[in-house]
Amino acid sequence: MNVLLLEDDPLDAELIQERLEREGLSVMLTRVDSDGAFTEALAEDHHQLILADYHIPGFHGLKALELARRTRPQLPFIFVSGALGEERAIELLKRGATDYVLKDRLERLVPSVQRALREARESAERQQAEQRLRESEERYRLVERATRDALWDWDIRTGRITRNNGLWELFGYSTEEVGANGDWWRATVHPEDLERVRSSLQAALDSPGEERWEDEYRLRRKDGTHATVSDRGIIVRDEQGRPLRVVGAIQDVTAHRAAEAEALHRAEFAQQLIGMVSHDLRNPLGAISLSATGLVQHANLDERHAFYARLILTSAERATRLVRDLLDFTRARLGGGIPLHRRNVDLHALVRQVLQEVGLNHPGRELREHCQDAGRGLWDADRLAQVLGNLVSNALQYSPKDGPVSVTVVGEVDAVSIHVHNIGEPIPTGLLGRLFQPLQRGEDASDNSRRSIGLGLYIVDQIVRAHGGTVSVRSSTQEGTTFQLRLPRIPS
Repeated sequence: MNVLLLEDDPLDAELIQERLEREGLSVMLTRVDSDGAFTEALAEDHHQLILADYHIPGFHGLKALELARRTRPQLPFIFVSGALGEERAIELLKRGATDYVLKDRLERLVPSVQRALREARESAERQQAEQRLRESEERYRLVERATRDALWDWDIRTGRITRNNGLWELFGYSTEEVGANGDWWRATVHPEDLERVRSSLQAALDSPGEERWEDEYRLRRKDGTHATVSDRGIIVRDEQGRPLRVVGAIQDVTAHRAAEAEALHRAEFAQQLIGMVSHDLRNPLGAISLSATGLVQHANLDERHAFYARLILTSAERATRLVRDLLDFTRARLGGGIPLHRRNVDLHALVRQVLQEVGLNHPGRELREHCQDAGRGLWDADRLAQVLGNLVSNALQYSPKDGPVSVTVVGEVDAVSIHVHNIGEPIPTGLLGRLFQPLQRGEDASDNSRRSIGLGLYIVDQIVRAHGGTVSVRSSTQEGTTFQLRLPRIPS
């Protein structure tokens, strides 16, 4: 313990130190004997106690006390002096001295020091607790000002409920109208909701391990209209689990619930639109494609009319693909994901089939196939054909006419990897990060420095995700462009 001793007599200083150490106190004594030395020692701020003689030549004890109270008010200050007199001793205690001990009664010194240190420690702890309380109250006031919620605090033992001004701001009720009990709340909760909400609150209170309660109900505003509110509370319990207090907040969620209802209505409308588009557009497009196919295959047409029939057929097929992409896009954006019909699929055979079909529309282009290890899994064959057809068609469209396009299938233990590669101009770096986002278009395909990124790649990504897989792309001038898919063999 560091002790600052104001004492002009070295012998008295030795006696004081000897008395302290004899009774078990380990002290580091700093003795000063003048105004300047005392002031300088106070500034060092490492002492836990001040002991001072009252009679110091040129430096009055009362002045030392006033200086210490002004600069280090938390330090215990004990006078250790000769005869003081009762009136002077009382005056020193009034001025802030902790205690006084006469030099001919040094047996009182250690008990006085111990009491002074204990009181100083308790005072410091009390000040810290008061500071924490002030900070907590300030935080509560700031939170109360920042939030628009109606805060409430229910003392279950007394039944008293304390509320902030949120009820006025949200619902138009003053503090006087609300009162300090639960009558106002019971009167303003919608009758159809009241019993349900009371039961849920009581059930939470009756469950010893339950710390939270939350419910949603309708609350009547001052103007007679009803708001939808979310009410949440924290349950404070004693050691036996009995509820003592509930602190909560009422939030007006009327606008949020109305927005959710509107979004649900729009989603339902979009689903109906999907059904109408699926039925009303696909059926006539199917009839057009079937009729055009019949004309091309069976009718005895001259060259000009055969060209028109083939044009009708390819246009109908393109329109069918557009409708399919729009339907898939709408389903994915509505959160329902791409629907799958899984079955046992031989991916090697599927790749060969897709390459044959795509090759018919690109005569003269070189399509390469590399299949390694087992290629079977539980997948949606039609959807994977859609993915492969999209990626291979893109690779053909955005690569030199004499450049090959390769599809490589590599079997792993529990998954299969597919690589679709082409040479040619790389995808611009600025597009790589958003390549699979919807409704973005590159420049015309005739400009190979750009690449179209409409709905196709977004739907590719959604189909692969629906299978629990991943799709990525890398592209450079040296290596060309490679789309890599990884598909789990069975759903997780």
